[in-house]
Amino acid sequence: MKWLIHIWKTFKIGLVLFGLAIIIGFTNSRQNDRYINDVHILIDNQFENYFINQEDVLSLINDRGKDYLLSSDFGSLNLKELENRIESHQFVNDAQAYIDLEGNMSIEVIQNRPIARVVVSNGPDYYIGVAGDILPESEHYTARVVLMHLANDNWINEGNIKNSQQGLEIYELLQFISQNEFWSAQISAIRVEKNQEVVLEPQVTKQEIIFGKPEDIEKKFRKLMTFYKQILPYKGWNTYASVNLKFKNQIVCK
Repeated sequence: MKWLIHIWKTFKIGLVLFGLAIIIGFTNSRQNDRYINDVHILIDNQFENYFINQEDVLSLINDRGKDYLLSSDFGSLNLKELENRIESHQFVNDAQAYIDLEGNMSIEVIQNRPIARVVVSNGPDYYIGVAGDILPESEHYTARVVLMHLANDNWINEGNIKNSQQGLEIYELLQFISQNEFWSAQISAIRVEKNQEVVLEPQVTKQEIIFGKPEDIEKKFRKLMTFYKQILPYKGWNTYASVNLKFKNQIVCK
């Protein structure tokens, strides 16, 4: 008797699984027969960058006119391929695509964020991204970031500034400035001399800030804050032409 009960239970489980398989297959078939009705594009502008717009994204997912998305059936779509197309844009950091049951596609795009703009006298300017990658100028938008003037750029390897030791040191300086609300507002430009020493140009005061090698970054900025808080208010904001942070435990004003 027990074996009959066991067979009956096994039969019921098999019947349920068979029914589920039919339902899933039917659902997939219906999904494949559906078509894309509309595309909603959300571009993350958290840092107020506008390097890519909705028209650019549509052009990328349509493979620049070779592969039209609207009216495509679900079964012919490869969402990963669409995401890869969007991420091929140099100012796109990440892209995610979703389709709902009504045939609406949602695309979320996160942009790359530049932290510096390299000013080039004999060619186009370019940006340094938050991950150290080299980004071209954009025809849509100019980012408000610190300007960087280089005596030479031989130490910048193609692709990413962090690929060389000198570039890594400059990148760490740029990162420190960009992540600090006060210094990112106060430092307007950076000059990198031939000997790799750095000079900072402030936004408000007129002093040239001789930073020296891009090392002991946090300590040097603490000294600079001391200069702003404890020296300038008493000596006058434009008394000195330069402030030198190169020397250990010293602030040299001239």
